[in-house]
Order: sequence, then structure tokens, then C-alpha cells
Amino acid sequence: MKKMAVHLHIHYVDQLPQILCYLKNLEDADYDLFVTTTAPTDSLSAIKSAYPTAKIWNVPNLGYDIGPFIDFLHHINLDDYEYILKLHTKGKTSKNYTLLNGNRFDNALWGRVLWDSQLANKERLQTNLKILESNSTVGMVGSKYCITSASRDYNKLLPQINAELEKLNFSPVTKLSFVAGSMYLVRAKCLEPLLHYKINDFSTTDGNVKEGTLAHIIERVIGVLVEARGYTIREIRHNGYGLRFRLVVIKRFLFQKKITASGHHLIKILKIPVYSKLVN
Repeated sequence: MKKMAVHLHIHYVDQLPQILCYLKNLEDADYDLFVTTTAPTDSLSAIKSAYPTAKIWNVPNLGYDIGPFIDFLHHINLDDYEYILKLHTKGKTSKNYTLLNGNRFDNALWGRVLWDSQLANKERLQTNLKILESNSTVGMVGSKYCITSASRDYNKLLPQINAELEKLNFSPVTKLSFVAGSMYLVRAKCLEPLLHYKINDFSTTDGNVKEGTLAHIIERVIGVLVEARGYTIREIRHNGYGLRFRLVVIKRFLFQKKITASGHHLIKILKIPVYSKLVN
């Protein structure tokens, strides 16, 4: 296996215990660990203790997980690595739900699915690496539940996506695929165009903003960059979430509290709106 760089962005420090459990599944791989955080670096002493060679630094809270990922790319030489494993913490308390490939996610389930697709166990990671090693046409691997090519997931952003592609000297697209939630294993050379950006190009992270920022655009652009090099994005078929998906649907049916696209706080009970107020 060729060497891998692992980028882990930590915004939610309370998730460290689960993260450390996942990171144990890296031990059979040849990798370097790079950790960015919006928290004080001394709050990550558990990672430094478990992984003394890890490089850890603080970043401003810009661009969700994408801004820190760009900053990480500027801290390494991409030519030193064959693969990049992108990981990050994901908030669990969002009031909104996400529909992907016919499955309804809350944020907690979405995060678990993304992490499990890469580091559920040692065998999962080794299988993902072998897919890239043995298939020269595959450029990225991610969860089958989160890879989307549905136009509803990018159509509104296409003008902005194509504007960024033009800056990077890539042709415009009318359709694309990407990993929603942005955790995956990818060939390092696919990411070279992203060095055009720096973390300060991104806006301050605001969890109430669900789409339209540069981070949301680059999340989708990365999928285009993979396919523009002639690679495919391969689904990781990992199962065991059927009951959890059904529970999310039931929970959403019984009670839903969210911020709508029009900027309203909305509460529904049994799908009936009972409260609506414009966000100040």
C-alpha cells in the first residue's frame, strides 16, 4: 500500500472519545496524521498522547470542514502521498433533516454513516485502499448512502460551481456527483487544483446556512475534479442502517423543528405546522 495523509478537522471536541475509537482502525496503514481544530490545541492532548507524530494546529472557524481542508493541503506536499483520507466532526443537534438517495438523515446518523464508510473497522479501511490500488479508474471512494448525483443537490448552485471551475481552468458541467458530508478516501493528485484557494477565502461558519457558501460549492467541485481527471467515484456498500433510517423518519413525522429555506423557524407536529416565525 502507498502512503496516505489523513486530515481530521475537529470542531466538536466533545466527540473525541468516538474519534479515538475510529482512529484505532488506522494502525495497519502507512499514514501521516494532520489535525486542524477551531478549539485550543491543548484540548486535543488525548490525540497528541495517542499519536505523538500527529501535526496539530489551530484554524479560524471559516468554511465548515472545507476551509480547514484547504489549509491542510497547503501544509503538505501532495506529491508525498498517493491518497488523502478526509475526516471531520459533524454536529449532532441540527434541527433540519437531509434527504439523500431516498434515505432521511438527521445529523447524528449522517456523521456515523460517513465515519463508518471509512473507519468502521480495520478491514473497511483496507478494503477502501485496495479498491484504489487495484482499480486505476477509481479516484474516490465514499458511502453509497452519501454519494449523490441527484440534480436537486446541486442545481441551484450550478452557476457558482461553474464559475469556480472556470477559475481552475476546468470546463463547465451540467451534472455532477459528490460525497454529501465530505468524508472520503481520494487520490491526492485529484486535489491539486484546490491549492488555488486559501482558508481566508471562506466565510465564517454559520450552522444556520445550509447552502450557497463557497464551502458548499467546493464540496461539489471536488467531485467534479475527480471525474474531470477521468476517474469515477466508487460507492462503499456498507449496511446496517435500515432501522436507524426508519427511526429518523418516525421522529421527523412526530415532531419537526427546523429553519426553512425562507428563513423561518418552523415547528411541525404530525406534519402539521403549529409555529412559524421569521428568524431575526
